[in-house]
Amino acid sequence: MEPANLLPSRRRAVLQALAALALPAGLTVRAAQWPERSITFVQPYAPGTATDASSRYIAQQISERWKVPTVMEHKVGANSIIGTEYVARAAPDGYTFLITSTGFFTNEAMVSKLPYHPLDSFVPVAKVGGVQLLLCVPANSRLRSAKELVDFARANPGRLTYASGGNGSSQHLSGAQLGTLSNTQLMHVPYKAQVPAAVATASGEVDFSFIAIATAKPLLAADKIRVLAVSGSSRSASFPEMPTVAEAGVPGFEWVANTFFLAPANTPRDIVRKLSGVLGEVAGSDGYREFTKGIGMDADFMGEAEWSRTIAAERQRYLQVVRASGAKAE
Repeated sequence: MEPANLLPSRRRAVLQALAALALPAGLTVRAAQWPERSITFVQPYAPGTATDASSRYIAQQISERWKVPTVMEHKVGANSIIGTEYVARAAPDGYTFLITSTGFFTNEAMVSKLPYHPLDSFVPVAKVGGVQLLLCVPANSRLRSAKELVDFARANPGRLTYASGGNGSSQHLSGAQLGTLSNTQLMHVPYKAQVPAAVATASGEVDFSFIAIATAKPLLAADKIRVLAVSGSSRSASFPEMPTVAEAGVPGFEWVANTFFLAPANTPRDIVRKLSGVLGEVAGSDGYREFTKGIGMDADFMGEAEWSRTIAAERQRYLQVVRASGAKAE
């Protein structure tokens, strides 16, 4: 008898295989000639993020390699649900893809009912990178390391405050995960966006926060904040000298906002593999690694086969963090 935890993924594989057999014959034939026209990449987030910048770099490289136009569309709203649903309902013909990040997973635990299923409504294509956060304190803070911060929190329950860009944001959830794994009581102070939260940290309104590298750079240059650690499971290419939070004394801590591509369910497997292949070529290039380092992203590629095996576990990990935090959509 198969282990129970393998049944959902195998059932999905069978359903997808049956759905593929049901596709019109013409669609299967056209997969061999794909792409024949412009490809649209939909982002459910606003422009200006590291995900946006890296995706535009990749789209431009694909356009140059395949000699077809690529279009980047931002369909923003409802905490990324609007754009995600749009792609879930798009024709599975290889001309509409979703580029998304952490909210794709966390929404499921924060919203009572989604208009799509995070696994069944999509086909994983590839992961192309991850953005770590920086554990930061005001420049004049007496806390000199992540260990000191955790030790102080343990000795003074409820005394330390941390800022975030809002309930359920990466900054909130990474702070909540720190409290859970270190068995400390930390006070969450939500702001309307990530930048005001970072400024609040720099001014000393709060004791610390997790800040995206791109957001932190001007505050670091002005000597307004100090970095204690990075949030990933391995050190950041942008801050190789900084320990991870796990290295600094909180085993198991990891928060990385991955950027990944998804296709609508029933998109022909040949098309998914072909796109995954070119994404791997771009993500493995020296130019991409240098570009992502400049925007605070680590080039971390995972192709269609491996990402398909990994995405369910990734989903569960984020769901557990959100549920432990008690975060709900505002």
